[in-house]
Amino acid sequence: MEPTTYHLAVCDYLERREPELWQWIAASRQQQDPELRLHLLKTTYQLSREAHAALHDAVALAAQRLGIAPEVALYQAQHDSQPNVAILIEDQAAHIVFSGPVLELLDAAELQAVIGHELAHYELWQRDGGRYWIGSRLVERLAAEEAGVGEWHHTALRYQQYMEIYADRGAYQVCQDIAPCIASLVKIQTGLKQVHVDSYLEQADRILAHQGVVSEAVSHPQSFIRARALALHAAGAPDGDATLAQWLDGALAPDALDILGQVEVAALTRSVVAGLLASPWFNSEAVRALARRYWDDFIPGEPAAGCHLGAVGQVRLPQPHQLGEYLSFVLLDFACADPSLEELPMAAALQLAEQLDIADAFERAVLKETKLKKAAVARLRAMTIPTVIPRP
Repeated sequence: MEPTTYHLAVCDYLERREPELWQWIAASRQQQDPELRLHLLKTTYQLSREAHAALHDAVALAAQRLGIAPEVALYQAQHDSQPNVAILIEDQAAHIVFSGPVLELLDAAELQAVIGHELAHYELWQRDGGRYWIGSRLVERLAAEEAGVGEWHHTALRYQQYMEIYADRGAYQVCQDIAPCIASLVKIQTGLKQVHVDSYLEQADRILAHQGVVSEAVSHPQSFIRARALALHAAGAPDGDATLAQWLDGALAPDALDILGQVEVAALTRSVVAGLLASPWFNSEAVRALARRYWDDFIPGEPAAGCHLGAVGQVRLPQPHQLGEYLSFVLLDFACADPSLEELPMAAALQLAEQLDIADAFERAVLKETKLKKAAVARLRAMTIPTVIPRP
């Protein structure tokens, strides 16, 4: 079982871009909360091996299949009627807390799945020198220091959601069957004593058949997403990660970008501008000056990134996206940068917007922000644009 591509990408970014913060968080990893165990003893009933041997055997099996060997203590929370299971992690120890009637709701296989899920959190925190724990703490700290809801808030949210997906995969690795993993999830969410897994997967399919369905949860993806994601993982679906990203991240939108989305949109913007400025006649001083305001190393004539090119060599936008308005104003910036080029930049921008399938958004921006009328816009769209124009 490997970390999700999301965890890998975020940690790669943080280690590369924030090395001092990364090392500072890493140095705190061995610090322990001396009050944690006392707090648990005060607020729970500890489930000893003598009284709950089957639970402890399930822990041993899960640890073996996950390749870990923590000290594990089990507890039943007091004064909490809501079914839930949580894990509190120390350096070499894990405390699993059952809340509400979980132990009565779940059968042995489902309890095995829940324990596998919780210990998968521990396994992720321990692997690769604690790399993914460091990434989590760093993202949470940056989100806490952020004014408003910005890229680190969205990064922290998605990092947590992908952790739950990873832990579900851990449950599957332990059980080697998706049925108890999904049944335990639905039982804890609903309080039901009986769950038909195939029916729930069909229900999830009906929900996800609607275009644009995205997780609305704060930390844990919604159960129907988790169930279907686990089924994709168990089936080894080749496009499983891409499908999961659509369900968790949704459309690429300027007002909901995490840090990876910011990097993606910045690179995509550069490719779009490179596509617009491909013709040598666009290489005027005014245009170069504007390009340098976007990127100080941009050179008109540079190629668009290969990852942004379609089969016929034209820039393409990722699907789904909500970048039409944003990119329209980028194109408008360059179309209006040098009046000495007359109509050609606007014609080129209109035609590129059509290739990008954002023509309507760009036309709205043009009609609102310039003196051009619809007839003029239609004429420019149909204009033949030369590769080279003579200069005096």
